[in-house]
Amino acid sequence: EHHYICLVSIVIKLFMIKVACVGDSITKGFTLLNPRKYSYPSLLQSWLGDQYEVRNFGVNNASARFDSDTPYIKTKSYKKSLEWGPEIILLMLGSNDTKRSNWNRGIFEKDYKSIVESYLALPSSPKIYLLAPIQIHLIKGIPLMGLYPETMEGGVRPTIKRIADEFSLPFIDLKELFPDSRYAFDGVHPQKEGTRLMAEFIYNSIFTK
Repeated sequence: EHHYICLVSIVIKLFMIKVACVGDSITKGFTLLNPRKYSYPSLLQSWLGDQYEVRNFGVNNASARFDSDTPYIKTKSYKKSLEWGPEIILLMLGSNDTKRSNWNRGIFEKDYKSIVESYLALPSSPKIYLLAPIQIHLIKGIPLMGLYPETMEGGVRPTIKRIADEFSLPFIDLKELFPDSRYAFDGVHPQKEGTRLMAEFIYNSIFTK
């Protein structure tokens, strides 16, 4: 009986749809008391059920740019996300690229495209969704995390949209989700309620159509 149960679980795993959530600390669930339960990938997993396996490949401070302070492509999570061979990829990078030391429109576009191409080249032929991140808010006029709203809105967001159009990939814009910092006290990272709203928006944009 034990062997039968093991065999069934292996077969179920073989037919599960693998969903990779690629991103920075917003994906990882930084500032949440229990990210394993309340990060947006964890919430997606709980709603999608046994037909899907959702993994969180978020990395704190990660940027799309290859020569930034924390390039996503130099992290173990990036390598693992490629090795896993996902069928669906939710890619949300760009917030940390708004740092003064990281931002350069041309380099951001080139490096972000390279990341997209590396996932498109996977044997699993994944469906890739490009997510433009939530808004950044100044707190009392200060960018608490060193991230700048004007760079997000004037640079990162339109560039991701342009890349989505170029590659004919679905584009999900989270801009209108948080018009103020009510759900993200540091102006960047959503708390529990904010993460739920974000997960709900992503779930409805992708998995209910």
